[in-house]
Amino acid sequence: MRRSRTTAPLSLGRSLAIVLALGAAGALLAACGGPQKSAGPDGGAPGRDGLTFDIPPVVDSSFDGSAAGYALSFDGNHEYATAGDARFAPVGGPQTLEMWINYAAPSGTQDFLVLRTDFESGVHVGIHDGALAAWRVYTDRVLVQAPNTPPAGSWHHLAYTYDGTTHLLYLDGTEVDSQTVPADDRTPTSAWLGTDGSGNLFKGLMDEVRVWALTRSAAQVAADMAHTPAGAQTGLVAYWTFDDAINGGSSIDLSGSGNSVTLGDGVASLMPSRVLSTAPVGN
Repeated sequence: MRRSRTTAPLSLGRSLAIVLALGAAGALLAACGGPQKSAGPDGGAPGRDGLTFDIPPVVDSSFDGSAAGYALSFDGNHEYATAGDARFAPVGGPQTLEMWINYAAPSGTQDFLVLRTDFESGVHVGIHDGALAAWRVYTDRVLVQAPNTPPAGSWHHLAYTYDGTTHLLYLDGTEVDSQTVPADDRTPTSAWLGTDGSGNLFKGLMDEVRVWALTRSAAQVAADMAHTPAGAQTGLVAYWTFDDAINGGSSIDLSGSGNSVTLGDGVASLMPSRVLSTAPVGN
């Protein structure tokens, strides 16, 4: 993930200058435009209220100087997160779920993102019996599934779309499966990251998670997977970059819907950690 969309893009030269001035809190605050506070929990520059993180942007030199930001790292044993679900579409209606994932091993069943109503209706996106897939909460039936699973240890973009008739799965911007099987149909009352709330714990990294209450086209998925969609976006009901480290055990929803993420239900031992992201995402 990158820094928040509300922060002005920084050039490579300016980013490096800020990095060299970690001790100069006043200079950093002048660049960010906010009041001074105490140093961030990581010892970096003072944080600010709002959609920013509390250390200077991390420059990923492999991506034209863009700030790489943070990803969530899940241990596969205890760690998970939950989120709000305001304005989410019924899982039987038009929707798009997308994210960047770097899994430790493509084995078993591991949930990346689950939207559900109890265990009676909903949709999972993750690894199902060793394959990248989307599947129903009720009956555990696979909706779409990638024919081949990339090796572990690298970043991949995964997107699932549904228009009320056809389920599509995209891997790195390319359609890999299409099916017209029945879906669950109730509006989700909970959202889970890294688990379904009862198991299927994910081990790996997650970044740039977006939930849309509409069906994005193949062209839109491919065009926007490597950068932030430009301007206000119709139908974007949740957008989590995890770059706002100042918020500690939570992460702000950049869509404006108020669907903030809570890490580990506020319990430190259950919280996925924030790590520097190397996902190929830029401005």
